[in-house]
Amino acid sequence: MTSIRSRLLLWIGLPFTLVGLLTLATSYYVLSHQITETFDDMLLNAAERLERRIYSVDGELRINMHYFSISTLGSRGDGKIFYRIRDAEGNMLAGFDGLADPPGDLDEPLFYDTRYAGNTLRAVATTFPVVRSTHSGQIEVIVAESTEARQNMINEFLLTLSVLIAIGGLLAVTIALLAIHRGLAPLRSISRSLRRRSQNDLEPIEAEVPREVSTLVASINGLMMRMRQSIHNTQQFNADVSHQLRTPISEIRALAELSSRQCTDPRARGNLQEIGRIAESAGYTVQQLLTLAKARHELVDTSAMAIADLAELSRVACTDSISRIYQRGQELEFCERESDCFVMADSVMLRWLIQNLVENASQHAGGSQPYRGTIYVRVSRSEGAVQLRVSDDGVGVSPEQLARLTERFYRASPETPGSGLGLAIVDEIARAHGATLKLDSPPGQGLTVTVTFPQPPAQ
Repeated sequence: MTSIRSRLLLWIGLPFTLVGLLTLATSYYVLSHQITETFDDMLLNAAERLERRIYSVDGELRINMHYFSISTLGSRGDGKIFYRIRDAEGNMLAGFDGLADPPGDLDEPLFYDTRYAGNTLRAVATTFPVVRSTHSGQIEVIVAESTEARQNMINEFLLTLSVLIAIGGLLAVTIALLAIHRGLAPLRSISRSLRRRSQNDLEPIEAEVPREVSTLVASINGLMMRMRQSIHNTQQFNADVSHQLRTPISEIRALAELSSRQCTDPRARGNLQEIGRIAESAGYTVQQLLTLAKARHELVDTSAMAIADLAELSRVACTDSISRIYQRGQELEFCERESDCFVMADSVMLRWLIQNLVENASQHAGGSQPYRGTIYVRVSRSEGAVQLRVSDDGVGVSPEQLARLTERFYRASPETPGSGLGLAIVDEIARAHGATLKLDSPPGQGLTVTVTFPQPPAQ
């Protein structure tokens, strides 16, 4: 698709080119007409000057050659001059006998085009009376000039005009480019402003723009507002549903546990325990859905983020998870390789990210079997960025499954407990913080999740 700049240049350059060609065509027509008239007047003037060179002696016509030469006919010097003088009886008095006769009567000077000796000529034929001793008569005079002088003058003028039009065209295009550049400056400013924004920023554009661009800005702002409202409604709906489901699920779980204690039938007790387990899993899923709704990266207010110590947040998150990890027969190891690992973050959401990574490793590292190994949490610096790495010594994940782990409700091992939302929450929080998420699972080396945070602008 062509750009606005190309379209404007096309609509400026094309009419200018057409106007230039029309100007050249019109100039050629007008100039040819004017030059023809001027040269025709010179030819007629040359023919009339011959009258003063012809006189009669003893009844015979003679030409005063002492005062007459070709140069007296008024040529510019770059054309060829031919003439012919005859009396009324058709006798040659002087000139070139091969010149063609005029095509009409000579009641008045007659201009016509002819050829002679391989030359294209413009000729004028006229008559004037001469008095002899015995009688008077008419003398026919033809003066012709080759058309090279006329054509050369026209060509020189058209060449000069073409150069001027070309220079004017270049100046016009240059001015048009400058005008287009200046005119498109508000659009470039809006484009730069949108590119500098984070992918989560749906705030309206506030910029002083010309009236022609204000409609576009208003449309973009309206679209952002509708997107923000739609995401907010979805987020609120998920939060409301999750919140409303927590209470009945908790009641079902409590009733199932109480009924299981009072029931004497082993089969019924087993069913009640299974109901309790399902209710517990549903409650966990609801809690994860609520967390996911709050962690949607599109609505995270990045302006409310502050500089936080990632190592300290990781230590607190590991402390909150340690009892649950030990109850499952697992170990949790935290390692801070460098100090001052600061990031720009929302502290609450960052703890959710760490806890979900630890919980994901705890529940899924063993595959279909319970995991009995160690979960490693490391915080370090790498090339100016801050990295959080959570890994395990479990069975790992196949390459086909690795690419889908951040999908909602996807689990590499469906038979293991969990909601399938842990890594989806991690991905949302990482995107909200401008961080990159990398999952790696070499054969036989477990799963390693690395979150790389950009360095904060100032500490």
